[in-house]
Amino acid sequence: MLLSKIKNLYFIIMFLPIIAGCSFSPMYGVNSNSQLIMSEIYINDATDRNHQIIRNEILKYMGQNAERGKSELEMDFKISIEKNPLLIDSSGEAKRMQLEVEVEYKIFRITEFREMVFSNTARVYNTFTLSSSEYNNAQAEISTYNLIAKEVASVINKQISLNHPKLMN
Repeated sequence: MLLSKIKNLYFIIMFLPIIAGCSFSPMYGVNSNSQLIMSEIYINDATDRNHQIIRNEILKYMGQNAERGKSELEMDFKISIEKNPLLIDSSGEAKRMQLEVEVEYKIFRITEFREMVFSNTARVYNTFTLSSSEYNNAQAEISTYNLIAKEVASVINKQISLNHPKLMN
């Protein structure tokens, strides 16, 4: 009798994860419903080089850009970049530079009208060391901006994934 109860308990423990896993649906990621929504968002064309870098990073998360005119959803975004000197020494020279990028984005449903369905902001900071060479400083700024663009795209992807039911109506 005890052996029978142990067998039953064993089978319950073995099949419980299978039954529980049947209804599991991740909120975001490759296997979620949000990924389907994100692949349907058309991201408007770039206005400048900084805009293009961030747009390209967002497209990496969302897949191929949906076609303008065929997609019901469209994303616009505006970029603000601010540079702040850090670690100023006694001569007044900065040793590091902080780069702050803020991306305000909006998603619109395109029907007869252009209705805003979602809006949010992604803000990312990063720093780089300054040197006496202007060329090195320019390269460091470009590299830092590229890192920030990847992080901004990741933040936007997560924000849209977590709020994708608002886009499904």
